Amino acid sequence: MIPGIVDAHVHFYDPMKSTWALSRYARVATMPVINRFPRPALWMSGMLTKKFERLLMIDPSIVRTAYEPRHYGAEAATLHRVAGVGVGSVVHMESHWSGDTSDAASSFDETRYVTGLSFGGGRVPDLGAIVVAADPAHPGFAAAIDAQTGYTPLVRGVRYKWSRHADPQVTQWRRESGVLGSPDFLRGFETLADAGLVFHSFAYSHQLGELDLLARRFPETTIVVEHLGLPVGVFGPVGADTGTTAAARAEILGLWKERIAMLAARPNIVVKVSGLALGVLGYGRETAGTVGGRGVLAEMIGPLVLHVVDRFGPDRVVFGSDMPIDRPNAPLDVVVGALLDVVADRGDYLLGQLFARNAQRIYGIS
Repeated sequence: MIPGIVDAHVHFYDPMKSTWALSRYARVATMPVINRFPRPALWMSGMLTKKFERLLMIDPSIVRTAYEPRHYGAEAATLHRVAGVGVGSVVHMESHWSGDTSDAASSFDETRYVTGLSFGGGRVPDLGAIVVAADPAHPGFAAAIDAQTGYTPLVRGVRYKWSRHADPQVTQWRRESGVLGSPDFLRGFETLADAGLVFHSFAYSHQLGELDLLARRFPETTIVVEHLGLPVGVFGPVGADTGTTAAARAEILGLWKERIAMLAARPNIVVKVSGLALGVLGYGRETAGTVGGRGVLAEMIGPLVLHVVDRFGPDRVVFGSDMPIDRPNAPLDVVVGALLDVVADRGDYLLGQLFARNAQRIYGIS
């Protein structure tokens, strides 16, 4: 039985308000000259970001429309049929999908936007925590963190996207290697650690070895590995030439398993079981409709999820839906249903920890 659900990975945004991938173009729609034509302006913004959407494998229909608590609540209402319970709380995950994530003003704007939304009541879950975007190596990192944690106690974590890949058609957030060991980054990380915040790592599976040293250096700081560690192309072709053969996919899976087993030795590292239907994993070259349903999704993610659960144990895994980004491939009820199909026979303790209690502990959600 699941005692309840805390969804630890949801993106809330509005292209006309929040600071996200298209905000720089969506603002054009509010200019006096063309504010009578917001739809054409958003269409133009979509065209300008088409290449970026292709690299991230995000369906354009998702990123060009608002996703706010009422939208999530409507989707979450379907979970009673699948899991017997609903979602009590959500963790907002920053939505800076392009641009400079070290921009303190932009990140603060998003925090103000999210805290101004209507959570709780009816079928809309509570806002349990916020994870902001920031670069610990940036000289203004400490001031930015102080400002945001001072503004709202809901800021419980910092997300840093440092993914890089040899395939030029896979999204690159950082070009250089070894960023987690730089003096500037480590100084910023000390600020994060002193503030008691959780560090969220967005990187690809071949990079995960760099987290081992960071976890050893800061053993009291919780480090969350997002989206199962992102083994790019593990299910099928991605980018220019990643995961194009069965042998290549087997190599990706093998390396990912080694990295996961290594990180499991660090008690302060947690894996977020999220992004289960992300296109970058290789469900297909199209961005929508490539999973096929609950049974197919369960069959594909099963080996990855069980490897993580077996290595990390029930107390260091956290569920996150990654809504609405995953929805074109698998809506919320399919994601939760497939995950239940994979882990249901592991017992009630794991189910309770994975779907609710670990997130409550890590993010301080009552």
